[in-house]
Amino acid sequence: MILIDYSQVALATILTFQRELKGTESEVKNLIRHVTLSTIKSYKKKYGKEYGQIVICTDGRKYWRKEVFEHYKAGRKKARDASDLDWKLIFDTLSEMREDIRRVFPYKVISVDRAEADDIIAVLTEYVQTNELIQEGLMEEPQKVLILSSDKDFKQLQLAPFSTGNVSQWSPMQKKYIKASKQEIMDFTIEHIVKGDAGDGVPNILSKDDVFVTGDRQKPVSAKRLAEFYEKGIDACRNDEERRNWQRNATLVAFDNIPKSVKDEILDAYLNSKPNGDKMSIMNYLIEHRCRLLLDELEDF
Repeated sequence: MILIDYSQVALATILTFQRELKGTESEVKNLIRHVTLSTIKSYKKKYGKEYGQIVICTDGRKYWRKEVFEHYKAGRKKARDASDLDWKLIFDTLSEMREDIRRVFPYKVISVDRAEADDIIAVLTEYVQTNELIQEGLMEEPQKVLILSSDKDFKQLQLAPFSTGNVSQWSPMQKKYIKASKQEIMDFTIEHIVKGDAGDGVPNILSKDDVFVTGDRQKPVSAKRLAEFYEKGIDACRNDEERRNWQRNATLVAFDNIPKSVKDEILDAYLNSKPNGDKMSIMNYLIEHRCRLLLDELEDF
């Protein structure tokens, strides 16, 4: 199975065309469609034979993490407002395309309200490793899973109890596989909890919840303190506030904290999803949306 982190993979490609993204609305939408479909097609051609079916994993309209932590990803809108790109047009087009892919192309497209693409990838990776086994001679073995995303959080899945060494990750941004030893993954997870994730608006465990919203500086985590956390984990917390913040961050960054209700919805969406489309519908779509350069590679979809 090939699990594509839809928004991240699409944006990694789209943002290489910064100048073209400042054209007319029609030009921008055609560019987004063309490069996104071209990227998905290239991954199908490159990895399909070894890993099998493609599943497009997308963000829902709401995030359960925001229910847990109100400032989750609060700073992203501010950063985008400061950009000269038309982010509304970009995301509206990607949303339209998500439904187009679901309707026209032969891929499962999974989106669940309250779930992010990260959640879908984590839940489906575990599910196919433990439930969708493949016949290898006389034995049934877990199938290979390829995660297409630059998000380092997915290192966790290489170490998860269900992992059999069949989970791989390719980073579109770094243009390489993300691999790590057991110790590196354990250290990364602890460091992620301790230092938080500024990109997602999650402070380090020494700082207040609203530090990114108010514009205050975080309290720095020294190398000495980080080493204590590597050694002792949560037991290195020195007071109730640090322990509380550890729990806050662990809930937000560790995939084993995804609520059961969200997991169940993801599995239900996956099991009830069927790929649509055929070569004729794909051809008509490409012609309609002026993606004629992709017509010569129609078979690769």
